[in-house]
Amino acid sequence: MNNTEKTIFKSGTMLGDKWVILEFIAKGGMGEVYRAHQTNLNRDVAIKVISKQWLKSIVEDDEELETALQRFKREVQAMGGIHHPNVLQIFDYGLEKIKSGGIEEPLHYIAMEFIPGGTLRETMSEEGFYPEEGLTRDWIEKYFLSVLYGVEAVHQRDMVHRDLKPENVLIDGTIPKITDFGLTRSCRWKGVTQSMDFKGTIMYMAPEQLADFRRTDHRADIYSLGKILYEALVGKISTTSDPTHFKCVGLKNPATNFFKAIDQIIQKATAENKEDRYISIEEFRNAILKALIILKQQPGEKKMRTFLEHPKWIWTGISVAILSVLIMTTWHLLGNPGQVDGLKGLNVSLFSNKPHTPDIYVSANIKEPVLTEDSATIRYVPGGTLTLPEDRPVAVKPFYMDETPVTNLQYVSFLNEVRSGIRINNNVVLGDENIWLMLGEVTEGYEPIICTDDEFSVKHPGHAACPVLRVTAFGAMAYAQFYGKRLPSEAEWIYAYHGAKKSPISEHEETFEKKPILTPVILLDANPLEIRGLNQCINEWTIQSIKGQDSDTNKGPHYMVIGNARDETAKNAWLSAVIRQPWESFEEVGFRCAMDISEIDSDLKKNKDTEPVGQHEAGSVVK
Repeated sequence: MNNTEKTIFKSGTMLGDKWVILEFIAKGGMGEVYRAHQTNLNRDVAIKVISKQWLKSIVEDDEELETALQRFKREVQAMGGIHHPNVLQIFDYGLEKIKSGGIEEPLHYIAMEFIPGGTLRETMSEEGFYPEEGLTRDWIEKYFLSVLYGVEAVHQRDMVHRDLKPENVLIDGTIPKITDFGLTRSCRWKGVTQSMDFKGTIMYMAPEQLADFRRTDHRADIYSLGKILYEALVGKISTTSDPTHFKCVGLKNPATNFFKAIDQIIQKATAENKEDRYISIEEFRNAILKALIILKQQPGEKKMRTFLEHPKWIWTGISVAILSVLIMTTWHLLGNPGQVDGLKGLNVSLFSNKPHTPDIYVSANIKEPVLTEDSATIRYVPGGTLTLPEDRPVAVKPFYMDETPVTNLQYVSFLNEVRSGIRINNNVVLGDENIWLMLGEVTEGYEPIICTDDEFSVKHPGHAACPVLRVTAFGAMAYAQFYGKRLPSEAEWIYAYHGAKKSPISEHEETFEKKPILTPVILLDANPLEIRGLNQCINEWTIQSIKGQDSDTNKGPHYMVIGNARDETAKNAWLSAVIRQPWESFEEVGFRCAMDISEIDSDLKKNKDTEPVGQHEAGSVVK
């Protein structure tokens, strides 16, 4: 987000007594969208704010405003009644009064399912899939058919989307979820010259929507879907003046029976006269399924010729195969990941004259982020090696790491879950007679976690999304184990930290600007691995994995505090990792969790085996 951009809410704002605003996401023609945390259910949601100014822009006069608001509310309630894996779920609708220019004005908002992934746009090629039959088939089967099922569910509720486009289809793992549907269904347009922004929408808009928006029906959505399918094949449609806007479109000289069938489908779906289009999504989908059958019935020899006619895919396959062999060879040569003997000393700086530099293995299939049971997003970290002083390599297996440090709210939720097994003695929280957390002020005036009436809570809602501090290694491990996770090893932490670097850091190079400990974790900077705040806000607990000659491996794990995030005198990006006792707590030390790839894959496979058809592992909650 642009820091200079003025938004309605600031991070930390409490909305509706149960949502804490975490992050501004986007601003559109109808209002603003935020990421928020729902405190009573401990989950992240998307909050869409609908401004009164936007509503005024699509009604004739002020007298219709209240009627429009009531219709808008009924539409939101109707959307909330749709329960389909390919439609974004609506949780709640509310009204909040805010002061603007000294005047108190109502602000309408919708709480919706939060999807951390991208949109359908990211699944499409800028150049288009045509004439690659295999790529076209895969995209249709993996994404487009699911979109059709979602739109069909909307139509079955007698609703029309009217703004279908790739950007309005979110991707949860590989599950498309339609969003922004039906919000202007009952409102009256003044015309395209008014304040409504059509950029990015007009390319998919049916011709009749300009003539009389209110009287458009489900066939307008079929037109939009035909345009999306057309764009997937030929490449991105121009957002400026384009001869295909509001027109019937089709492929130029389709060469195979499959593409001839797809061309006919696109032309029928985008017919300028709505009476000539498919009468339903079901009819549209069945036509596509018949085209896919045509492709599968083509002789194998013909398919091979088609493949050989495009040698770039042959070389891609060869490159991937060679890369796979090199990775496996290197992996076996490096031996057991995560441990290298011979580093002298325990309480050592992990950086000498030569920084650790990760050698990241490039994966052809980047793992998707996963939502875990503690409402945390964990990110995939590819395997690679660290180069230690004296050129000692440390191999790091691929793993998952929390995108952000654990927050006050997350830790409070954990404490309340296990409340019967812990006790408090003079502001010391003990579990299994081990010190987990120190209560009280972390810094002057900042007392994040309190316990009243035998229940833990965050004292100020604005601090809910800030990193939890004064947690011991015992307390961090207890949290991680409760949610089926673990603490990262020091090698993993360092590797993830340097995984963001395109080249080795110089002696005086800073990573990210240091931020105060009261910064909400979602506002911490993300590296290219999408992991936020490493060595930027706080130091963190890890488990020692790089063994020195003096290490005693018979006394269980050694816990280390890693980073120099709060060292204001630091002139470079060097890190230090210091062994500390697991019962110690520090004002500027928190933690984040990690998970092994095998555990994630096992849980996701288990979820996939028990979930209804259409659910996908990357969108599942890992327990």
